[in-house]
Amino acid sequence: MNWRGLRWRLLWVLVPVLVALFVFDSWRDSASLRRELDRAYDQSLLEPAQALADSLGWDEEGAVTLTAPFHIISMFEAVNGQHKYLRVAMQASDGSRQRVLMGAASFPPPPDTSGSPPHDFTHGADGDRRFYNANVRGQPVRVAALLRVVHDRNGQEWRVLIQTAQDTKRVSGVLQDLLWETLWRDARTLAVLVLVVWFGIGWGLRPLRALRRTIRERGSDDLQPLDTSHVPAEVRPLVDAMNEHLAQQREALQAQRQFLADASHQLRTPLAIMTTQAGYALRESDPAAIRTSLLSMRQQLQRSRRVAEQLLSLANASQPAQEALQLQYCDVNAVAREVVLAHLPLALEKQQDLGFVDARGEDFDPDDAPQGAPGLVAPVAASGNALYELLANIVHNAILYTPAGGRISVLVQVQAEQVRVLVQDNGPGIAAADRERAFARFERLPSSAAGVQTTGSGLGLAIARTYARRMHGDVLLADGEGGRGLGVCVLLPLARPVMGKLS
Repeated sequence: MNWRGLRWRLLWVLVPVLVALFVFDSWRDSASLRRELDRAYDQSLLEPAQALADSLGWDEEGAVTLTAPFHIISMFEAVNGQHKYLRVAMQASDGSRQRVLMGAASFPPPPDTSGSPPHDFTHGADGDRRFYNANVRGQPVRVAALLRVVHDRNGQEWRVLIQTAQDTKRVSGVLQDLLWETLWRDARTLAVLVLVVWFGIGWGLRPLRALRRTIRERGSDDLQPLDTSHVPAEVRPLVDAMNEHLAQQREALQAQRQFLADASHQLRTPLAIMTTQAGYALRESDPAAIRTSLLSMRQQLQRSRRVAEQLLSLANASQPAQEALQLQYCDVNAVAREVVLAHLPLALEKQQDLGFVDARGEDFDPDDAPQGAPGLVAPVAASGNALYELLANIVHNAILYTPAGGRISVLVQVQAEQVRVLVQDNGPGIAAADRERAFARFERLPSSAAGVQTTGSGLGLAIARTYARRMHGDVLLADGEGGRGLGVCVLLPLARPVMGKLS
């Protein structure tokens, strides 16, 4: 049994709330009923007290007495149950004399009213009444007290306290029976609600079970979107998110298939050429022709090696960024200078002018920087290897497509919130309409410039943009300096490294 299922989660929330509500309602109903029963009980006790008050009279000596108590007693005993009490006591207004006309000699007096000082009921006005709970002979009783002020024939004022009482067993029994009946009713209601919730959720989850069966029956290569027409509206966002994930998987799988097809094509072509050249060399007896074939094969091997390295670099750049990568910091200015120095021999081989402009100024000489200078010139959150691959692919592309005798410059700038690296050349450039295509993998745009051999693999800009976006930046293309050639702009967010995180 899944205790974390939707049914149990809802019941764990619903049942305690319902139980609390039922208990509160039962308590409130019980208190309300007790007030009503006490009111009815008090009225039944007040009637014989009133009858006794009306039967007050004078005897032959002029003293206050009860004229017809037995009739009232018989009526009281016939109507009410057991454990009933009648008492009539009187005292002079000055408290000097007291008499008990009926009932026990002692009886629980009415409690004093709150106040300062407390108000004694026997000193109240004629007709005052009070109802209270008391204990008589170990039995809880409800008492009605009525105060009458009378005068005897001598003009003496007497205060007569008439008390009627009866045990509260009947009221307690009625309340207990009603409470149990209410609890049973609430328990039945709660059970019905639990069943309704249980089966209602089961009915509501039937479309999800059907969806689960559909997913289980699918093949591993079926990435088509799931049907949401019969899915509950509350669950539809989750299914939509799954469909978005499936769409991303389809795109990734398609890109992977295309990548593998293109990679195999790129590697198959030089291998076929080398096979042909090897066969030609085997048939040749002239050492010069054999040497020419070997040199051509070496050239194809170098090209294949370059393609393989770029494929590995692209695969690495396409991996999700690691958290550790985001915690590393490096200096774009230093890495760009290192890339330029590494590519100087290749540029000199093509008789090209490869220059570097430091972020601290065109005339700044790094050798003049003070030893141990703190901080980074152009810090970004990235690994040095990834940043090196990004800039190296751009600079290598510039050297590859710029004709002999051309000029290439690498400029680093630190702006308000970003670091900008601009690689400009005076080569053939790329038409504005074709610039977005240039970032596609294995895309080699035609060039009509004289002296330019487009022998690249078409991966340089794709690798650069992949690395840049992995670092939350981008790579943009524009015209070169003076509207000639190509300008490749790398934009990376400026980092604020803390002490101990510098690398």
